[in-house]
Amino acid sequence: MKNYKKLPIILSAIALILSGCVKNQPVSNVPSSETSATSVTSEQVSSSDVVSSSSSIASPTVSSSSQNSSSSTISSSTASSSSAASSSSSAAKSSSTASSSSSYSYSVPPVDEDTKWNINLSLRGAEFRNALQTIMAGKRTKTTTYSNCLSLGAKAAAYPSASSSTFVPFYHDSSTTATTGQCNREHTWPNSRGTGTTGPGADPFIIRPTLSSENSDRGNLFYGTRGKSNKEWDPMSCGFEASRGESARVILYAATMYYKEGLSLSNNPNDGTSLKTMGTLSTLLAWNTTYAPTPIEIQINNYLSDNGYGRNPFVDHPEYASYIWDNNGLLGGEIPPDPTEFENGLNIETTLSNLDGKEYVIASSDSSTSFSYFAMDNEAKSSSLPWYIKPIGASVNEDKTKIIPNAGSTFKYYKFIKQTDGNYYIQNKENNNYLFAYYDGSHYSIGLGTTPTNNGSLSWNITTTGKGFVFKNTANVYLEYYNSSFCGYKSAPSVPIYLFH
Repeated sequence: MKNYKKLPIILSAIALILSGCVKNQPVSNVPSSETSATSVTSEQVSSSDVVSSSSSIASPTVSSSSQNSSSSTISSSTASSSSAASSSSSAAKSSSTASSSSSYSYSVPPVDEDTKWNINLSLRGAEFRNALQTIMAGKRTKTTTYSNCLSLGAKAAAYPSASSSTFVPFYHDSSTTATTGQCNREHTWPNSRGTGTTGPGADPFIIRPTLSSENSDRGNLFYGTRGKSNKEWDPMSCGFEASRGESARVILYAATMYYKEGLSLSNNPNDGTSLKTMGTLSTLLAWNTTYAPTPIEIQINNYLSDNGYGRNPFVDHPEYASYIWDNNGLLGGEIPPDPTEFENGLNIETTLSNLDGKEYVIASSDSSTSFSYFAMDNEAKSSSLPWYIKPIGASVNEDKTKIIPNAGSTFKYYKFIKQTDGNYYIQNKENNNYLFAYYDGSHYSIGLGTTPTNNGSLSWNITTTGKGFVFKNTANVYLEYYNSSFCGYKSAPSVPIYLFH
Protein backbone atom coordinates (compact mmCIF):
# COMPACT_ATOMS: atom_id res chain seq x y z
CA MET A 1 0.00 0.00 0.00
CA LYS A 2 2.90 2.28 0.69
CA ASN A 3 4.04 2.17 -2.94
CA TYR A 4 0.57 2.95 -4.32
CA LYS A 5 0.42 6.16 -2.26
CA LYS A 6 3.36 7.48 -4.29
CA LEU A 7 1.61 6.91 -7.66
CA PRO A 8 -0.33 10.25 -7.77
CA ILE A 9 2.86 12.11 -7.04
CA ILE A 10 4.72 10.33 -9.85
CA LEU A 11 1.87 10.90 -12.32
CA SER A 12 1.73 14.58 -11.40
CA ALA A 13 5.45 14.91 -12.03
CA ILE A 14 5.18 13.24 -15.44
CA ALA A 15 2.29 15.53 -16.41
CA LEU A 16 4.26 18.59 -15.37
CA ILE A 17 7.26 17.50 -17.45
CA LEU A 18 5.10 16.81 -20.53
CA SER A 19 3.38 20.17 -20.10
CA GLY A 20 6.74 21.89 -20.11
CA CYS A 21 7.81 20.06 -23.29
CA VAL A 22 4.71 21.14 -25.17
CA LYS A 23 4.96 24.70 -23.96
CA ASN A 24 8.53 25.06 -25.26
CA GLN A 25 7.94 23.63 -28.75
CA PRO A 26 8.38 26.21 -31.59
CA VAL A 27 5.18 27.01 -33.44
CA SER A 28 5.22 27.24 -37.22
CA ASN A 29 2.88 29.81 -38.71
CA VAL A 30 3.76 28.94 -42.30
CA PRO A 31 0.69 27.56 -44.14
CA SER A 32 1.24 23.84 -44.58
CA SER A 33 1.85 22.68 -48.13
CA GLU A 34 -0.26 19.64 -47.29
CA THR A 35 -3.26 21.90 -46.82
CA SER A 36 -2.43 23.80 -50.00
CA ALA A 37 -1.93 20.71 -52.11
CA THR A 38 -5.08 18.93 -51.01
CA SER A 39 -7.26 22.01 -51.35
CA VAL A 40 -6.50 22.64 -55.03
CA THR A 41 -6.90 19.24 -56.61
CA SER A 42 -8.19 19.03 -60.15
CA GLU A 43 -11.54 17.67 -58.97
CA GLN A 44 -12.35 21.09 -57.49
CA VAL A 45 -11.95 22.92 -60.80
CA SER A 46 -14.89 23.15 -63.13
CA SER A 47 -16.09 25.43 -65.87
CA SER A 48 -18.23 27.16 -63.28
CA ASP A 49 -15.23 28.27 -61.26
CA VAL A 50 -15.13 32.03 -61.79
CA VAL A 51 -12.59 34.32 -60.19
CA SER A 52 -14.35 37.39 -58.91
CA SER A 53 -13.05 40.85 -59.68
CA SER A 54 -15.06 42.75 -57.12
CA SER A 55 -13.13 42.38 -53.88
CA SER A 56 -10.17 44.52 -52.94
CA ILE A 57 -6.59 43.69 -52.11
CA ALA A 58 -6.29 42.32 -48.62
CA SER A 59 -4.25 44.43 -46.25
CA PRO A 60 -0.73 42.98 -46.11
CA THR A 61 -0.71 42.75 -42.36
CA VAL A 62 1.20 40.16 -40.37
CA SER A 63 -0.86 37.88 -38.18
CA SER A 64 -0.05 34.79 -36.17
CA SER A 65 -2.19 32.70 -38.48
CA SER A 66 -0.92 33.66 -41.91
CA GLN A 67 2.53 35.22 -41.77
CA ASN A 68 5.89 34.04 -40.50
CA SER A 69 7.29 35.53 -37.33
CA SER A 70 10.91 35.63 -36.26
CA SER A 71 10.32 32.54 -34.16
CA SER A 72 8.67 30.49 -36.91
CA THR A 73 10.65 27.42 -37.91
CA ILE A 74 10.29 25.73 -41.26
CA SER A 75 9.68 22.16 -40.18
CA SER A 76 9.35 19.11 -42.35
CA SER A 77 5.57 19.57 -42.31
CA THR A 78 5.87 22.88 -44.11
CA ALA A 79 7.05 21.60 -47.45
CA SER A 80 7.40 17.85 -47.30
CA SER A 81 3.88 16.53 -47.03
CA SER A 82 3.32 17.10 -50.75
CA SER A 83 5.06 14.47 -52.85
CA ALA A 84 5.98 17.30 -55.22
CA ALA A 85 8.48 18.74 -52.78
CA SER A 86 10.86 15.91 -51.94
CA SER A 87 13.90 18.15 -52.18
CA SER A 88 12.18 21.00 -50.37
CA SER A 89 11.37 18.68 -47.48
CA SER A 90 15.03 17.73 -47.20
CA ALA A 91 15.88 21.40 -47.10
CA ALA A 92 13.24 22.01 -44.45
CA LYS A 93 14.61 19.22 -42.27
CA SER A 94 17.72 21.30 -41.77
CA SER A 95 15.50 23.35 -39.41
CA SER A 96 16.26 26.68 -41.05
CA THR A 97 14.48 29.54 -39.33
CA ALA A 98 12.39 32.09 -41.20
CA SER A 99 13.36 35.67 -40.51
CA SER A 100 10.98 38.46 -39.61
CA SER A 101 11.14 39.56 -43.27
CA SER A 102 9.63 36.21 -44.32
CA SER A 103 12.70 34.72 -45.99
CA TYR A 104 12.95 30.97 -46.36
CA SER A 105 16.67 30.43 -45.92
CA TYR A 106 18.01 26.92 -46.41
CA SER A 107 20.96 24.86 -47.58
CA VAL A 108 20.83 22.97 -50.86
CA PRO A 109 20.72 19.25 -49.97
CA PRO A 110 22.59 16.57 -51.90
CA VAL A 111 20.45 14.28 -54.05
CA ASP A 112 21.11 10.55 -53.74
CA GLU A 113 18.27 9.34 -55.89
CA ASP A 114 15.48 10.92 -57.88
CA THR A 115 12.24 9.06 -58.45
CA LYS A 116 10.08 11.98 -59.59
CA TRP A 117 12.32 13.19 -62.43
CA ASN A 118 14.31 10.02 -63.12
CA ILE A 119 17.28 11.88 -64.57
CA ASN A 120 20.93 10.88 -64.81
CA LEU A 121 22.53 12.90 -62.02
CA SER A 122 26.03 12.36 -63.43
CA LEU A 123 25.29 14.75 -66.31
CA ARG A 124 26.32 18.41 -66.16
CA GLY A 125 25.85 21.61 -68.12
CA ALA A 126 24.08 21.48 -71.46
CA GLU A 127 23.72 17.69 -71.28
CA PHE A 128 21.83 17.86 -67.98
CA ARG A 129 19.72 20.80 -69.19
CA ASN A 130 18.83 19.01 -72.43
CA ALA A 131 17.87 15.81 -70.62
CA LEU A 132 15.81 17.73 -68.07
CA GLN A 133 14.00 19.65 -70.80
CA THR A 134 13.00 16.39 -72.48
CA ILE A 135 11.48 15.15 -69.22
CA MET A 136 9.76 18.52 -68.61
CA ALA A 137 8.20 18.47 -72.07
CA GLY A 138 7.00 14.90 -71.48
CA LYS A 139 5.20 15.91 -68.28
CA ARG A 140 3.12 18.50 -70.13
CA THR A 141 -0.02 17.03 -71.70
CA LYS A 142 -1.76 20.28 -72.61
CA THR A 143 -1.10 23.96 -73.21
CA THR A 144 -3.08 27.15 -72.84
CA THR A 145 -3.20 30.61 -74.39
CA TYR A 146 -1.70 33.90 -73.27
CA SER A 147 -5.17 35.35 -72.69
CA ASN A 148 -6.13 32.42 -70.45
CA CYS A 149 -3.01 32.65 -68.27
CA LEU A 150 -4.61 35.25 -65.99
CA SER A 151 -7.59 33.12 -64.99
CA LEU A 152 -5.56 29.89 -64.90
CA GLY A 153 -2.85 31.50 -62.81
CA ALA A 154 -5.47 32.92 -60.47
CA LYS A 155 -6.90 29.44 -59.83
CA ALA A 156 -3.41 28.02 -59.28
CA ALA A 157 -2.59 30.74 -56.74
CA ALA A 158 -6.08 30.95 -55.17
CA TYR A 159 -5.98 31.02 -51.39
CA PRO A 160 -6.87 28.79 -49.70
CA SER A 161 -8.38 26.76 -52.58
CA ALA A 162 -8.97 26.87 -56.33
CA SER A 163 -12.60 27.90 -55.78
CA SER A 164 -11.64 30.93 -53.72
CA SER A 165 -12.67 34.35 -55.05
CA THR A 166 -9.20 35.74 -54.36
CA PHE A 167 -5.65 34.59 -55.04
CA VAL A 168 -2.09 35.42 -54.08
CA PRO A 169 -0.53 37.68 -56.75
CA PHE A 170 3.03 37.00 -57.84
CA TYR A 171 5.74 38.58 -55.64
CA HIS A 172 3.53 38.14 -52.52
CA ASP A 173 2.62 35.60 -49.85
CA SER A 174 -0.81 34.72 -48.48
CA SER A 175 -1.06 37.91 -46.41
CA THR A 176 -1.86 39.72 -49.69
CA THR A 177 -4.72 38.56 -51.90
CA ALA A 178 -6.17 40.12 -55.04
CA THR A 179 -8.65 39.58 -57.86
CA THR A 180 -8.16 39.41 -61.61
CA GLY A 181 -9.49 42.96 -61.91
CA GLN A 182 -6.49 44.23 -59.96
CA CYS A 183 -3.89 42.23 -61.88
CA ASN A 184 -2.55 41.73 -65.36
CA ARG A 185 -0.28 39.15 -66.97
CA GLU A 186 3.33 39.50 -65.89
CA HIS A 187 5.89 38.13 -68.34
CA THR A 188 8.38 37.06 -65.69
CA TRP A 189 10.68 36.57 -68.67
CA PRO A 190 9.73 39.79 -70.49
CA ASN A 191 7.86 39.74 -73.78
CA SER A 192 10.45 42.01 -75.39
CA ARG A 193 13.22 39.61 -74.33
CA GLY A 194 11.96 36.72 -76.40
CA THR A 195 8.84 35.16 -74.87
CA GLY A 196 6.13 36.80 -77.00
CA THR A 197 2.55 35.62 -76.51
CA THR A 198 2.90 32.03 -77.73
CA GLY A 199 5.15 29.20 -76.58
CA PRO A 200 6.96 30.60 -73.53
CA GLY A 201 4.60 33.61 -73.73
CA ALA A 202 1.61 31.34 -73.11
CA ASP A 203 3.17 29.16 -70.41
CA PRO A 204 1.37 29.54 -67.04
CA PHE A 205 4.63 28.90 -65.20
CA ILE A 206 6.06 32.05 -66.85
CA ILE A 207 2.98 34.28 -67.27
CA ARG A 208 1.84 35.12 -63.72
CA PRO A 209 -1.06 37.22 -62.40
CA THR A 210 0.62 40.27 -60.90
CA LEU A 211 -0.64 43.52 -59.43
CA SER A 212 -0.73 45.93 -62.35
CA SER A 213 1.32 48.62 -60.64
CA GLU A 214 4.12 46.17 -59.79
CA ASN A 215 4.16 44.72 -63.30
CA SER A 216 4.53 48.24 -64.67
CA ASP A 217 7.21 49.15 -62.13
CA ARG A 218 9.35 46.18 -63.17
CA GLY A 219 9.06 46.68 -66.94
CA ASN A 220 11.49 44.40 -68.79
CA LEU A 221 14.39 44.72 -66.36
CA PHE A 222 16.59 41.87 -65.21
CA TYR A 223 16.03 40.62 -61.66
CA GLY A 224 18.67 41.86 -59.26
CA THR A 225 19.47 44.18 -56.36
CA ARG A 226 21.45 46.97 -58.04
CA GLY A 227 18.47 49.17 -58.86
CA LYS A 228 16.75 50.47 -61.96
CA SER A 229 19.67 52.73 -62.86
CA ASN A 230 21.61 49.50 -63.39
CA LYS A 231 18.64 47.86 -65.18
CA GLU A 232 17.83 45.49 -62.33
CA TRP A 233 14.60 45.14 -60.34
CA ASP A 234 14.25 43.46 -56.95
CA PRO A 235 11.04 41.46 -56.28
CA MET A 236 11.55 42.18 -52.58
CA SER A 237 10.43 45.75 -53.30
CA CYS A 238 6.88 44.32 -53.17
CA GLY A 239 7.41 43.42 -49.50
CA PHE A 240 7.93 39.64 -49.65
CA GLU A 241 11.59 38.69 -49.50
CA ALA A 242 11.11 35.03 -50.47
CA SER A 243 9.65 36.13 -53.81
CA ARG A 244 13.29 36.44 -54.87
CA GLY A 245 13.56 32.66 -54.79
CA GLU A 246 10.22 32.23 -56.57
CA SER A 247 11.31 34.64 -59.31
CA ALA A 248 14.65 32.88 -59.72
CA ARG A 249 13.06 29.46 -60.15
CA VAL A 250 10.59 30.74 -62.75
CA ILE A 251 13.50 32.10 -64.82
CA LEU A 252 15.50 28.88 -64.38
CA TYR A 253 12.44 26.99 -65.61
CA ALA A 254 12.11 29.22 -68.69
CA ALA A 255 15.82 28.99 -69.58
CA THR A 256 15.59 25.20 -69.42
CA MET A 257 12.19 24.56 -70.99
CA TYR A 258 12.75 26.99 -73.87
CA TYR A 259 16.48 26.94 -74.55
CA LYS A 260 15.70 25.60 -78.04
CA GLU A 261 13.78 28.85 -78.64
CA GLY A 262 16.96 30.78 -77.80
CA LEU A 263 16.19 31.82 -74.19
CA SER A 264 19.39 31.96 -72.13
CA LEU A 265 20.72 33.44 -68.90
CA SER A 266 23.13 36.36 -68.69
CA ASN A 267 25.05 38.44 -66.18
CA ASN A 268 24.72 41.59 -68.32
CA PRO A 269 21.53 43.63 -67.76
CA ASN A 270 22.57 45.81 -70.72
CA ASP A 271 22.03 42.96 -73.18
CA GLY A 272 19.98 43.94 -76.22
CA THR A 273 16.48 42.51 -76.13
CA SER A 274 17.09 40.53 -79.33
CA LEU A 275 19.56 38.32 -77.45
CA LYS A 276 16.60 36.80 -75.55
CA THR A 277 18.54 36.82 -72.29
CA MET A 278 17.45 37.22 -68.68
CA GLY A 279 19.19 37.37 -65.35
CA THR A 280 21.09 38.48 -63.54
CA LEU A 281 22.41 34.90 -63.60
CA SER A 282 24.71 35.00 -60.56
CA THR A 283 21.99 36.70 -58.50
CA LEU A 284 19.32 34.20 -59.57
CA LEU A 285 21.54 31.29 -58.54
CA ALA A 286 22.18 32.91 -55.16
CA TRP A 287 18.46 33.53 -54.59
CA ASN A 288 17.63 29.98 -55.58
CA THR A 289 19.90 28.61 -52.85
CA THR A 290 19.04 31.25 -50.25
CA TYR A 291 15.24 31.05 -50.38
CA ALA A 292 13.52 27.67 -50.18
CA PRO A 293 10.36 27.06 -52.25
CA THR A 294 7.43 28.76 -50.54
CA PRO A 295 4.06 27.15 -49.74
CA ILE A 296 2.33 29.17 -52.46
CA GLU A 297 5.07 28.26 -54.95
CA ILE A 298 4.62 24.56 -54.15
CA GLN A 299 0.84 24.92 -54.39
CA ILE A 300 1.07 26.46 -57.87
CA ASN A 301 3.51 23.78 -59.04
CA ASN A 302 1.17 21.04 -57.81
CA TYR A 303 -1.95 22.63 -59.29
CA LEU A 304 -0.47 23.14 -62.76
CA SER A 305 1.01 19.64 -62.69
CA ASP A 306 -2.28 18.05 -61.57
CA ASN A 307 -4.04 19.78 -64.45
CA GLY A 308 -1.62 18.73 -67.18
CA TYR A 309 0.51 21.86 -67.66
CA GLY A 310 3.79 20.24 -66.68
CA ARG A 311 6.00 20.90 -63.70
CA ASN A 312 8.86 23.16 -62.59
CA PRO A 313 11.72 20.85 -61.56
CA PHE A 314 13.51 23.63 -59.68
CA VAL A 315 10.66 23.83 -57.18
CA ASP A 316 11.06 20.11 -56.50
CA HIS A 317 14.87 20.21 -56.72
CA PRO A 318 16.43 23.68 -56.42
CA GLU A 319 19.86 22.03 -56.49
CA TYR A 320 19.37 21.07 -60.16
CA ALA A 321 20.38 24.64 -61.07
CA SER A 322 23.94 23.93 -59.90
CA TYR A 323 24.05 20.95 -62.28
CA ILE A 324 23.48 23.30 -65.23
CA TRP A 325 25.02 26.71 -64.45
CA ASP A 326 27.64 28.38 -62.35
CA ASN A 327 27.96 32.13 -61.84
CA ASN A 328 29.70 32.52 -65.21
CA GLY A 329 27.16 30.69 -67.34
CA LEU A 330 26.36 27.22 -68.65
CA LEU A 331 28.75 24.61 -67.27
CA GLY A 332 31.08 23.54 -70.07
CA GLY A 333 29.57 26.04 -72.53
CA GLU A 334 27.00 25.44 -75.24
CA ILE A 335 26.88 22.30 -77.36
CA PRO A 336 26.56 23.08 -81.08
CA PRO A 337 23.02 22.23 -82.19
CA ASP A 338 21.88 20.10 -85.07
CA PRO A 339 22.14 19.97 -88.04
CA THR A 340 25.55 18.30 -87.93
CA GLU A 341 26.85 20.45 -90.79
CA PHE A 342 27.41 23.20 -88.21
CA GLU A 343 29.49 21.09 -85.81
CA ASN A 344 32.81 22.38 -87.10
CA GLY A 345 31.49 25.83 -87.94
CA LEU A 346 30.95 27.60 -91.24
CA ASN A 347 33.96 29.06 -93.02
CA ILE A 348 34.33 32.75 -93.76
CA GLU A 349 34.26 33.94 -97.38
CA THR A 350 36.85 36.56 -98.34
CA THR A 351 36.76 36.56 -102.13
CA LEU A 352 34.21 38.71 -103.95
CA SER A 353 34.43 36.72 -107.18
CA ASN A 354 33.16 33.59 -105.38
CA LEU A 355 29.73 35.00 -104.50
CA ASP A 356 27.75 34.36 -107.68
CA GLY A 357 25.38 31.43 -107.35
CA LYS A 358 26.53 30.43 -103.86
CA GLU A 359 24.60 30.35 -100.59
CA TYR A 360 25.89 32.18 -97.52
CA VAL A 361 25.02 33.05 -93.96
CA ILE A 362 25.05 36.86 -93.68
CA ALA A 363 26.53 38.00 -90.36
CA SER A 364 28.10 40.89 -88.53
CA SER A 365 29.68 41.52 -85.15
CA ASP A 366 28.19 43.65 -82.40
CA SER A 367 30.07 46.93 -82.58
CA SER A 368 29.81 47.34 -78.78
CA THR A 369 31.57 44.05 -77.96
CA SER A 370 34.53 42.04 -79.19
CA PHE A 371 33.16 38.56 -79.74
CA SER A 372 29.36 38.65 -80.13
CA TYR A 373 28.28 37.79 -83.68
CA PHE A 374 24.84 37.79 -85.21
CA ALA A 375 23.53 36.17 -88.38
CA MET A 376 20.60 37.45 -90.40
CA ASP A 377 17.27 35.70 -89.88
CA ASN A 378 14.62 35.37 -92.58
CA GLU A 379 11.99 37.38 -90.67
CA ALA A 380 11.44 41.11 -90.47
CA LYS A 381 11.04 42.56 -86.98
CA SER A 382 8.09 44.66 -88.12
CA SER A 383 5.24 43.24 -90.16
CA SER A 384 3.78 46.54 -91.38
CA LEU A 385 6.99 48.33 -92.39
CA PRO A 386 10.02 46.02 -92.62
CA TRP A 387 12.61 48.43 -91.26
CA TYR A 388 14.63 45.78 -89.44
CA ILE A 389 15.46 42.09 -89.80
CA LYS A 390 15.85 39.79 -86.81
CA PRO A 391 19.32 38.53 -85.77
CA ILE A 392 20.40 35.01 -84.81
CA GLY A 393 22.99 34.74 -82.03
CA ALA A 394 26.28 33.06 -82.92
CA SER A 395 29.83 32.55 -81.74
CA VAL A 396 33.10 32.64 -83.64
CA ASN A 397 36.45 30.97 -83.14
CA GLU A 398 39.53 32.86 -81.98
CA ASP A 399 40.61 34.17 -85.38
CA LYS A 400 36.96 34.75 -86.38
CA THR A 401 37.16 32.59 -89.48
CA LYS A 402 34.41 30.17 -88.39
CA ILE A 403 30.93 30.82 -87.04
CA ILE A 404 28.60 28.51 -85.04
CA PRO A 405 24.97 29.27 -84.11
CA ASN A 406 24.01 29.54 -80.46
CA ALA A 407 22.01 26.63 -79.04
CA GLY A 408 18.42 26.67 -80.23
CA SER A 409 19.20 28.67 -83.37
CA THR A 410 19.44 27.59 -87.00
CA PHE A 411 21.26 29.69 -89.56
CA LYS A 412 19.35 31.01 -92.58
CA TYR A 413 21.07 30.87 -95.99
CA TYR A 414 20.96 33.56 -98.67
CA LYS A 415 21.75 32.91 -102.34
CA PHE A 416 23.75 35.57 -104.20
CA ILE A 417 22.63 36.03 -107.83
CA LYS A 418 24.86 38.26 -109.95
CA GLN A 419 23.17 40.59 -112.45
CA THR A 420 24.49 41.87 -115.78
CA ASP A 421 25.37 45.23 -114.22
CA GLY A 422 27.64 43.54 -111.66
CA ASN A 423 25.24 44.00 -108.76
CA TYR A 424 23.59 41.17 -106.83
CA TYR A 425 20.10 40.02 -105.95
CA ILE A 426 20.14 38.31 -102.54
CA GLN A 427 17.45 35.64 -102.07
CA ASN A 428 16.60 33.89 -98.82
CA LYS A 429 16.47 30.13 -99.41
CA GLU A 430 13.86 29.32 -96.74
CA ASN A 431 11.02 31.44 -98.12
CA ASN A 432 12.38 32.74 -101.46
CA ASN A 433 12.10 36.37 -100.37
CA TYR A 434 14.63 38.91 -101.58
CA LEU A 435 16.61 41.34 -99.46
CA PHE A 436 15.67 44.88 -100.50
CA ALA A 437 16.25 48.40 -99.22
CA TYR A 438 14.52 51.76 -99.46
CA TYR A 439 14.71 55.36 -98.26
CA ASP A 440 11.36 57.02 -97.58
CA GLY A 441 12.68 60.48 -96.74
CA SER A 442 13.14 59.77 -93.04
CA HIS A 443 14.17 56.11 -92.69
CA TYR A 444 16.94 54.15 -94.36
CA SER A 445 15.42 50.70 -94.19
CA ILE A 446 15.74 47.10 -95.32
CA GLY A 447 13.23 44.30 -95.65
CA LEU A 448 12.45 40.89 -97.10
CA GLY A 449 9.86 40.26 -99.79
CA THR A 450 9.15 39.08 -103.31
CA THR A 451 9.10 42.75 -104.38
CA PRO A 452 10.36 45.86 -102.58
CA THR A 453 8.05 48.34 -100.87
CA ASN A 454 8.37 52.12 -100.62
CA ASN A 455 9.97 52.39 -104.06
CA GLY A 456 12.91 50.32 -102.88
CA SER A 457 15.36 48.26 -104.86
CA LEU A 458 16.48 44.62 -104.90
CA SER A 459 19.88 45.44 -106.39
CA TRP A 460 23.01 45.48 -104.17
CA ASN A 461 26.52 46.66 -104.96
CA ILE A 462 29.04 44.68 -102.90
CA THR A 463 32.65 45.61 -102.26
CA THR A 464 35.26 43.82 -100.16
CA THR A 465 37.19 45.10 -97.15
CA GLY A 466 39.47 42.07 -96.86
CA LYS A 467 37.65 39.65 -94.55
CA GLY A 468 34.35 41.47 -94.78
CA PHE A 469 32.10 43.22 -97.29
CA VAL A 470 30.17 46.45 -97.64
CA PHE A 471 26.63 46.18 -99.01
CA LYS A 472 25.16 49.30 -100.65
CA ASN A 473 21.75 49.20 -102.30
CA THR A 474 20.94 51.14 -105.47
CA ALA A 475 18.41 53.03 -103.31
CA ASN A 476 21.51 54.42 -101.50
CA VAL A 477 20.95 52.37 -98.34
CA TYR A 478 23.75 50.49 -96.59
CA LEU A 479 23.22 47.18 -94.78
CA GLU A 480 24.56 46.99 -91.22
CA TYR A 481 24.04 45.37 -87.84
CA TYR A 482 23.12 48.07 -85.37
CA ASN A 483 21.17 48.30 -82.11
CA SER A 484 20.24 44.60 -81.99
CA SER A 485 18.96 44.42 -85.58
CA PHE A 486 20.06 44.22 -89.17
CA CYS A 487 18.92 47.52 -90.61
CA GLY A 488 19.52 50.19 -93.22
CA TYR A 489 21.90 53.09 -92.73
CA LYS A 490 22.78 56.21 -94.66
CA SER A 491 26.55 55.72 -94.69
CA ALA A 492 28.97 52.82 -94.79
CA PRO A 493 28.96 50.98 -91.43
CA SER A 494 32.04 50.89 -89.24
CA VAL A 495 31.64 47.11 -88.86
CA PRO A 496 31.50 45.23 -92.19
CA ILE A 497 29.20 42.41 -93.18
CA TYR A 498 30.68 38.90 -93.10
CA LEU A 499 29.69 35.90 -95.23
CA PHE A 500 30.05 32.28 -94.10
CA HIS A 501 29.51 29.07 -96.02
